[in-house]
Amino acid sequence: MLWEQMKRYVPLAVWSLAVLTLLLLPGRILSYGFLPADDALRHAAKAVCGKPWPEILVMRSDFAIDPHPGWHAVLGAVHRMFNCDAGSLVVFSVAGLMLLVTFSILPWLHRPEAWLAVLLAVTAFTPTFVSRLALGRPYLFSMAVFMTVLVIWSRLEERGPGALEMISTILLLAAAAWIHGSFYLLVMPVAALLLAGRWRQALAFGACWAIGSVLGCALTGHPWQFLAQSVRHMFGVFGDYNISRQLVGELLPSDGDFRTVLLVLGMLLWRSRAPNWKPTELLNPLFLMGVLCWLLGLKVVRFWADWGLPAMLLWLVFELQKQLESYLTFDSAKRLIITCGLALGVFLGATSDRDGRWTRNLTNDYLTMDNPDLAGWLPGPGGIIYSADMRVFNDTFFKNPNAPWRYALGFESALMLPEDRDVVRKIDWNFGDIRAYEPWVKKMRPNDRLIIRGERNIGSPNIPELEWHYGATELWIGRPRK
Repeated sequence: MLWEQMKRYVPLAVWSLAVLTLLLLPGRILSYGFLPADDALRHAAKAVCGKPWPEILVMRSDFAIDPHPGWHAVLGAVHRMFNCDAGSLVVFSVAGLMLLVTFSILPWLHRPEAWLAVLLAVTAFTPTFVSRLALGRPYLFSMAVFMTVLVIWSRLEERGPGALEMISTILLLAAAAWIHGSFYLLVMPVAALLLAGRWRQALAFGACWAIGSVLGCALTGHPWQFLAQSVRHMFGVFGDYNISRQLVGELLPSDGDFRTVLLVLGMLLWRSRAPNWKPTELLNPLFLMGVLCWLLGLKVVRFWADWGLPAMLLWLVFELQKQLESYLTFDSAKRLIITCGLALGVFLGATSDRDGRWTRNLTNDYLTMDNPDLAGWLPGPGGIIYSADMRVFNDTFFKNPNAPWRYALGFESALMLPEDRDVVRKIDWNFGDIRAYEPWVKKMRPNDRLIIRGERNIGSPNIPELEWHYGATELWIGRPRK
């Protein structure tokens, strides 16, 4: 009798468990003291200093427009409103963007435990996905938009999009173009719709993408210049490189993510056993988007990691939801017990410090202006930090957002002056051979510094024109001899 009175609260309890679990994930991860290792740091520092990139980097003149104007506007507003420092902005970025992605699917579900089940599976099979969710980078906003528009358009089935669906798609794509800048990648659902045989929907989505992209570019105040710069940047990233190690890891080929492929094959085998299942059900934009991006990922892993894997997870969620609706009563005790187990598994799996992923940064040592041991060893006003290591830029700019110097290499080598980029290419080509630094050493002024990563017990770099100081963990600072 008591259970008959209580079971009506099971759906509410399930939803509460799902929402609470997702809310707790970033909080627990950040409680370790976790900070991402790359772009989130420089985005926060950019918002704090408020300077344009040419005042931060030594860079080409044709890339003067901020490639992430919307994200820096958001972070800048938070900084001014709450007087946040760069560290607090990184915490905001990690938590806010992780929640945005993980919550973006919930409005479309009847069974939120299906999302918990898929998250538990991906945590076990592809733990790097959770790690990427915690990077605090604006591409996560684009990922959330991508997932949302994919769901909207996959649910249309045979009918055409309505006014609400068209308008919401345009606004979402415009926001993504303004915040992230890689708006050209959000045209990919057109390919999935075409593969699914939905020609009219593909044309309608293409129109939404075009309008949304132009609108997003217009929000920067330089619509056509921003559009042209984004295209140049895309080609510049893959520009004049000769060997794969000259590219960042995200642009290298995927290994095929065999474990996730097994997970998808397992779902296909399970679903194919149903008497009413038809192979035509695979003509689903979510599934086809995942397959297409898996193939593209064999060339560049980000196609799979940022677009294909989220699309395939969405497909898994909706397929699993069908099974849960068939086998689990809406208000059964079994449903509540299973959800409790899934919630616990997601929380423990996603927040476990596997391979030190959430604590690795705790031993980092940074170069800071207020460190008395570095007096005279950091660049002077108007000076330049020369380094072939992007981590030097990210870490140093993060800790010194208002420093009076600039960086020869920032967050992307495509933005560098051609002569400086040639130096970085030669350093990569020769595995950091000291002789490759010679062009920089020759043009260094008294207020410039060269920073090279190396172990202390091996000794300072063999560049006699400079005097050296071991400034931080694995960082040697060189300055011209007086």
